[in-house]
Amino acid sequence: MKIKLLAVDIDGTLVTKDKVLTDITKDAIKKYIKAGGKFAIATGRPNKGIERYIKELSLDELGGYVISYNGSRITDVKTGELLYQKNLKPSQLPQIFDAAEKYGISLTTYKGDTAVTEKADDKYFNLEVSINKLSVKRVPDLKKEVTYPVPKFLITGESTYLSDIEKKLKNELCGVSVFRSEPFFLEITPNGIDKGEAIIWLCNYMGIMQSETMACGDGFNDITMLKTAGLGVAMENAQEITKNAANYVTLSNDENGVAHAINKFAF
Repeated sequence: MKIKLLAVDIDGTLVTKDKVLTDITKDAIKKYIKAGGKFAIATGRPNKGIERYIKELSLDELGGYVISYNGSRITDVKTGELLYQKNLKPSQLPQIFDAAEKYGISLTTYKGDTAVTEKADDKYFNLEVSINKLSVKRVPDLKKEVTYPVPKFLITGESTYLSDIEKKLKNELCGVSVFRSEPFFLEITPNGIDKGEAIIWLCNYMGIMQSETMACGDGFNDITMLKTAGLGVAMENAQEITKNAANYVTLSNDENGVAHAINKFAF
């Protein structure tokens, strides 16, 4: 195998715009795994939102990894073992809550299969809940509610609004990462957490070189893994900045771009 580890984003990459995993892409990934390659789903989604695609790809039988919450969790799908996790430190939470109050920001975090928020209720928040099949818990005071490990906070809204909020939070917050995973999703994660670092961790765990890896993605949060992997592949539908970070631009997610890249480079 030329590529020993393949990491693929979900939305805008693995699946079509209608969130469908096509038979062509599915068959290419299964062929790759059966030939000896290691496959990882790499996404900002919580684990609940990945279950459907794990089943469709038979990763629970064939084996594979899930990089979730943009790298805050790494799980061995076949064994169910949580291999790696990193959460926001309790000492970091007050500054995040204070900044949210200062700028009137609605924060969402996660507890298992539940999205927890005070007042987030825009169409992008509802999209996050819908595609990940999450239940919603609305609380009067998120600061008092959060006494459990927090992998990330999510802020949803229009692109222009989030662009302004992103700049403010980057100036305001210390020791955390603030970035957009999509134009309408702004995330606050533990410092040093991203998909690129997750690939490095898996390479060390499996004893393979970064040059033997390939990553496919389309969004802002895929840039680090495209730069980290030996071969970074952007989708034709990717953000322009993401294409600029890639070594190769494949077909779009609606044209089985992941399958095209596997057949061209993996074997």
